[in-house]
Amino acid sequence: VMRNRSQILAENLIKWGHPEVVVTNNDPADFTELTHLFDVILTDVPCSGEGMFRKDDRAREEWSEQNVRLCAARQDEILEGAWQSLRAGGTLIYSTCTFNHEEDEGSLERFVERVGEEVVEAPEVVCNPEWGIVVGRVGAFQTFHFYPHRTKGEGFFAAVARKSDEARSSGRLPKAKRSVIAAVDKPTQRELERWVAVPDKMQFGVAGECCYAWYRAQAEAVRRLSELVPVLYSGVAMGQLFKGKLKPDQALAHFVELNHSAVAVADLSEEESLAYLRKQELHPEGLQEGLNLMCYAGLPLGFAKRIGGRVNNLYPTILRILKGE
Repeated sequence: VMRNRSQILAENLIKWGHPEVVVTNNDPADFTELTHLFDVILTDVPCSGEGMFRKDDRAREEWSEQNVRLCAARQDEILEGAWQSLRAGGTLIYSTCTFNHEEDEGSLERFVERVGEEVVEAPEVVCNPEWGIVVGRVGAFQTFHFYPHRTKGEGFFAAVARKSDEARSSGRLPKAKRSVIAAVDKPTQRELERWVAVPDKMQFGVAGECCYAWYRAQAEAVRRLSELVPVLYSGVAMGQLFKGKLKPDQALAHFVELNHSAVAVADLSEEESLAYLRKQELHPEGLQEGLNLMCYAGLPLGFAKRIGGRVNNLYPTILRILKGE
């Protein structure tokens, strides 16, 4: 729901380099129309944060019984919406960073009471007793308490169950609210295919002024999702076309199936890599004229462009390493 956190999530996923992702900035209730769409749903719900007491003084100061009740009510709503979006046979994971019964086992008890026999046991997760995890049950849910005096890290609670194969299904998605992704023409298709190692596995499109790529297997689901809820990021942003040539986006450098032969590759030393990531001035030696993919130990960092004796460092300013780091 918090846009700044959604944006940070999108930036981290871009660095991860896999396109099977969609980042939205929506209230969980907005997903209730997407009935039986997802195979797995993890609901990491807002909570009273008791698991952070040892780490954060503010977490203790903000705690109250009223806040516990407020969080529990939100959790009930989130679980209700998530359940509608989960396909029959799918897996639901519930988690909090708190200890109290009202928000942990209590939330599951209320949920099981509402959905009844639609919730069934998932395959058992076996936990080594040496790990210190306290394992339990709430109906079909297998539960896990991570207490800071028993396990490494702060306090945490998780639970897992499945949606019955016989659960009710509406069978249809609602009518699209908007058209977001446009098809690309053949010349654009050819230029985009040149940049990926597996063009036959990819589907390309345009959203706004940027070209994107998705694996064909997920492209239709991404299209449907983007027509129903606002999407901050999905697939891999490839960049914009100028006079038929792609000006690549930073995300394309991280794409795990980038075609490295589409562009000149510059292998940097550790010192040169740090200078690049700090968006400092770069020396042209070792770079080809025009666009270069900057790499360290074979791993792409981003792009730079050599123009004669000058180098434009194209690493995004917002991602740069600050000088003190």
